[in-house]
Amino acid sequence: MSDRTGNLTEVLNDEHYRDRLQLFNHISPANLSLFISDLREEDQGSYRCSSEKEHIDIKVYVKGCELVKKTGVEDVTVFTGESVVLPCVCTDLQDKPKSVKWEFNVIGHFQEIYPEQTGLHRNRVKLVSNNAPGDLSLLISDLTEEDQGDYRCSVQHDSRDVRLSVKGRTETSTHSRKTDTTPPSEPPQSKTTNSPPALSSTTLEQVFSILAVLLLVIAGVVAFICWRHKGGRCGENMITEGRPDCKRKQKDQTEPDVTYSTVTHVNTAGAARVQINAGDKTEYASIITN
Repeated sequence: MSDRTGNLTEVLNDEHYRDRLQLFNHISPANLSLFISDLREEDQGSYRCSSEKEHIDIKVYVKGCELVKKTGVEDVTVFTGESVVLPCVCTDLQDKPKSVKWEFNVIGHFQEIYPEQTGLHRNRVKLVSNNAPGDLSLLISDLTEEDQGDYRCSVQHDSRDVRLSVKGRTETSTHSRKTDTTPPSEPPQSKTTNSPPALSSTTLEQVFSILAVLLLVIAGVVAFICWRHKGGRCGENMITEGRPDCKRKQKDQTEPDVTYSTVTHVNTAGAARVQINAGDKTEYASIITN
């Protein structure tokens, strides 16, 4: 018999234990032991074995899911618009707790949000996986800043607390600007520049005419200077001292050859003598004076 419901009931006829009980009296009539397989949390309680003369009571404790890291508070930080998994796991993932409950601290009071979904968490929470009975982690989607706070996962008399921090995108951008020590780069200069107004065809023609006149004037001045320079060095004075540079320039000209002579005045009696330079030869002539 069992008192799991508060009253002693015969377990051999209880549907709760269907196909999970076995007696040994068919092997040994004096052995009245009871074998219970596939234990569950709800199997915990007091059991009594009775005979015609006496009975014996046995207390059965069924240890269910024991949560991992059940001491302390675990911190989780995410951003608005994202999803988050709040961890809550049994030490043995094959342990299937009788029930699991998630609560959210609202102004100092824990309000159930799973399996009964209430408040702002309605239709946004669910358990992560059904494959592992001992994985009781809670998935919250479409996070807002209002989801920030303390959460509690409870299994039987065991619980675990998780503190969730939700940051907004604008807050993150402002923080990044404050912590960035790199001086802002100068804005790129515009590639478009104000171009000067285009010159008309008439103006261009006037400019080219002026330039042509200036070029002609400059050319004339240069030619005149050169001509004067040559004339100064090898002038038209035919009676000069012998200058080889003038001779070379005279030979290059197309004019006929010119014979230069040197007149030497000698203060003596008699006829005057004239020295004539003709090429590489020197001739002397006498000049008779009255």
